[in-house]
Formats: sequence, C-alpha cells, structure tokens
Amino acid sequence: MGEDRLRRSVDAAMLPIVASLAPAGVVSAHWLPDRAGEPVVWLRVRDEAARVAVESYAWVLPQVQIILTRLDVPPEMVLRLRIEVTSAEAEDRLFEG
Repeated sequence: MGEDRLRRSVDAAMLPIVASLAPAGVVSAHWLPDRAGEPVVWLRVRDEAARVAVESYAWVLPQVQIILTRLDVPPEMVLRLRIEVTSAEAEDRLFEG
C-alpha cells in the first residue's frame, strides 16, 4: 500500500473512530506513528477521569482496529497498532506556569 493511500485510509477512519468512541468520552483522534515508525492512534478526551476510564476499557483497541481494517489499513499495521489517550485537562496543564 502506498503512503498516499495509507494516509487517505487513516484520515477516513478518524471520524468513525471518534463517533464510535464518543459515548466513552472521546472527542478527537489522530494517527501519529511513534519514533520507531510504529502505528499509534491518539485519542483525546476532556478530563483525566475520562482518560483513566478509556484506558481501562478492553474494547477500545479492538474497536479502533475494526474501523481501520474496514477502511483498508493493512492488517499487519492494524495488528501492531497502539492506542494512546490524552486529555484536554492534562494538555492545558502543560502551559501553566
């Protein structure tokens, strides 16, 4: 799969990922490979309590993997996928003095 096609597939998956995880508190998602190039989907929630909750749900990773697979992300990449969760609350604290 070419880089452009992969990028389009991943971009197309972010909205359905957020929509399916919204009841759990997810407000946004993006794909950002780690330093080694391994696939990572970053999920953003509003506060730290929601972050802890989403991180505890065993079904989140499989849900994201299913959506990515349906949108033509290669299976070998989907299986290596890692989920990271951040919160707007924690991000705001980064900029506090």
